[in-house]
Amino acid sequence: MKTNAKACPFCGKNNRCMASSATSCWCNNTSVPTELISILPKEKQGKYCICQSCIQLFKKDPKAFEKFLGS
Repeated sequence: MKTNAKACPFCGKNNRCMASSATSCWCNNTSVPTELISILPKEKQGKYCICQSCIQLFKKDPKAFEKFLGS
């Protein structure tokens, strides 16, 4: 499986990951709920960066996020 480091594993949009750049990544100042990470299949955990939009949607309403995934 080839991973796309720039694509969010949930929505597929650019996650703006800067982890491999010289500047600090936005995610260093953001907490990602473990419940959100646990939704990812095990083989994707730790290999994909979740975008800010998906993190915010999950934090605001986890049930709405799960509906979003099912659509």
